[in-house]
Amino acid sequence: MQSSNPALSAMKNAAGVNFGGLEAGATISGTTTKSILLVALTLLVGVWSMNYSISQMVNYGTMPTGLVTISCILGFIVCLVTCFKPNFAPVTAPVYAVLEGGALGSISAIFELQFPGIVSTAVMATFTVVLTMLALWKYKVIVPTQKFKAVITSAIMGICVLYLLNFILGLFSIHLIPTSGPLSILISVVICAVAALSLILDFEQIQESVDQGLPKHFEFYNAFCLLVTICWLYIEILKLLAKLREE
Repeated sequence: MQSSNPALSAMKNAAGVNFGGLEAGATISGTTTKSILLVALTLLVGVWSMNYSISQMVNYGTMPTGLVTISCILGFIVCLVTCFKPNFAPVTAPVYAVLEGGALGSISAIFELQFPGIVSTAVMATFTVVLTMLALWKYKVIVPTQKFKAVITSAIMGICVLYLLNFILGLFSIHLIPTSGPLSILISVVICAVAALSLILDFEQIQESVDQGLPKHFEFYNAFCLLVTICWLYIEILKLLAKLREE
């Protein structure tokens, strides 16, 4: 249970290997720069995708499902490749950012048409949470102990199972997760909290990867891992805001 982000688990397998000295190792500053690059790339593509999807829905009354489907499928494949081959991250991480931006932009368009202004609020809320979690980790307000890691990791596994069961049963018109009402809002709040706390574990393991002298390509790999968590957090916040506006 090294991290709430499964992609980061590959880091420990590379520890203790001589990669050519400190100058060839991953750094915090390098990871920060690449994280900003990937997030910016996701945002730019996401804005284009959202505007394109809105124009398609307004002018033609159809959702560009092809864009969402292709982006999700290819994004999932690229994600798996990056997880199993971290040395591919300098190439696959930017590709994933583009695909994730395409998918999130189209999904955001649906929410934006229904609740104008909700996307900008969700984006600002996401970055606020990320910076808050970073500060809480940096100043050791929240310390990721082994028990803390176990609880958050178990919670994430539970959420994954819940979402999977809800999807499968939804094919038969059975829904485990309510889509509206106080219980639905409470569930969303809990999931958002778990997503936010998982960032603490990600920050901690990124620091450990730097301390262990992992190779330079782990800067892009670390940035990719953070992007995965941030995108998950954004979607959960977007869903929570939509439920609050419906009340």
